[in-house]
Amino acid sequence: MKLKVQVYNEAKEQASCKIHLCELHHNSGLTVNSHKIVVYCNGAYEFELEAGEYGIECFKGPLFLPVERKVRLDQDDVVVEVYLQKIVDTKRLGLYSFDAHSHISRNLNSTAGNLVSASAIMKGEDFNFFFAGSPYDLETHIQDRDGNREEKAAYREKYSGTIKAVNNSDFILDIGNEIVKCRYGHMFMMNYEQLPPFSKYYDRAWDPWLFTKAGAEPEYCISYPYEALGKERGGNSVAVAAHPTSWWSHNGEFITNIAASLGFEILAGSIDAMVIMGYDSDHLSYQKLWYDVLDNGYFMPGVAETDHSFDSAPMEHLKFRTYTFADEFSIDSLCTSVKAGKNMVSSGPVILLKVNGQIPGAVLNYTEDDEFNIQIETFRCYQASLSKIQLIVNGEVWKEVGIDDPHYELNEKLSIKQDSYILAKCYDFAGNVAITNPVYIRNTPFANRNFQSDLTICITKDGQPADGVFWIDHDSDKTEFTQEIRCTIKPASEVNIAVAGTVKQVKLFEMGELQQIFRNLYFGYFNQDNRYSAGEVPAACFELSRIRQILSKVELQISF
Repeated sequence: MKLKVQVYNEAKEQASCKIHLCELHHNSGLTVNSHKIVVYCNGAYEFELEAGEYGIECFKGPLFLPVERKVRLDQDDVVVEVYLQKIVDTKRLGLYSFDAHSHISRNLNSTAGNLVSASAIMKGEDFNFFFAGSPYDLETHIQDRDGNREEKAAYREKYSGTIKAVNNSDFILDIGNEIVKCRYGHMFMMNYEQLPPFSKYYDRAWDPWLFTKAGAEPEYCISYPYEALGKERGGNSVAVAAHPTSWWSHNGEFITNIAASLGFEILAGSIDAMVIMGYDSDHLSYQKLWYDVLDNGYFMPGVAETDHSFDSAPMEHLKFRTYTFADEFSIDSLCTSVKAGKNMVSSGPVILLKVNGQIPGAVLNYTEDDEFNIQIETFRCYQASLSKIQLIVNGEVWKEVGIDDPHYELNEKLSIKQDSYILAKCYDFAGNVAITNPVYIRNTPFANRNFQSDLTICITKDGQPADGVFWIDHDSDKTEFTQEIRCTIKPASEVNIAVAGTVKQVKLFEMGELQQIFRNLYFGYFNQDNRYSAGEVPAACFELSRIRQILSKVELQISF
């Protein structure tokens, strides 16, 4: 017999969703559930079942109320219609949810987790945008494993048929990737033309060595993160520093996923955002590092990540999402807004912030007598009522209100007499958290906007002062020098120096002082006394202020 489940939204349109089905058994007056079947569908699903009593639960992300039904099958097919009610209409608010950090079809023996099935899951979880991470299918994974580099077509082109087939008026699939995986950290990117191989910037020598530490540290043989991102990003791409304080132990070895070069990447302008939620709803190490970034006077949007493997991992990571205020339902509009900091991250509830009527990402000036009007509005998710709201100013809780409500509004007035940032955070009784990006109150420019390094290089040949020419990056104009080069460059630029027919390159990233900071993080030296648990890194260990000081005025000596 067939049990036909049809699920609709309030507009009586079929709604993609997640369905739980279990057979109900009665034992001594108690109802006992059998093994639960979980399926994702586009709003209609047929189960082939034996006679009996069954329980059905229908879900669609955190902001729809789940619906439960009981049904008995005897001899005839049964049709069950379910209508899902939304708690808050995020689309009407101009908010769209997305994830850009995932992994698909990593299991060579599995056909699960391809782009189609992963998209069905993301639709059922009420994501609006999905920038699917590689590898995308068995073929791609085998090509990478076997070193086959014959594939030349861009992944967007290769999977254009699938993308067109799964996209609709509420969902957009695109190809993204954790594009950089190396000792300096992981970065993922969305909205760009990714060409094979997907693992071009994976530090292959590092990963096996990391788990044994046998022999010396492997030589670094791929592009540095800022170089890789600079080569691959498009005009409206978004590059993100993933899981910035992530690490763990394996058989006594320190295993790093830490964003070790974060302080450099920010000043180089190679990243547009950083992860502030993932793995845990309230990942305080991520948040404290983000506050330190903001305290240094940097503009830095915060986003969430799932880092989900669709063919193997449990589904709990899918609760982490970023909501972004976008002007229209398009990839370019979303990415423009993400980079502008118009974001809110959540594992369930929705929290909205306005300062003088301006949403997160806005920059407001202040005078001595200014008083800012702050409006916070929160909405529960289906799991629990809201329990607490925090107004956070410059990384510290300025006001906290305990509540037990499905919807709450808070209005405050605040005087600001220095460069500051304001954001809001809420909790619910199920342990879920939502955090807004900041509204910035400042009269001075952001320290990471158009940052440049004052560089002096003393040049010698055979121990004596040397003459020659230099040029920056790919500039065709060469400048003569005598003994010394003085210039102002971006941290991501390289200086090419030619002396007597020999050319050397200077990359600020390779400076010993910076590499010492990076190694302290990716080797775990900061935790030699085992004070910190996995995933915890004190923000001070990233030495953000010192990195800016080092890069502000650089003096080097180069010998030929």
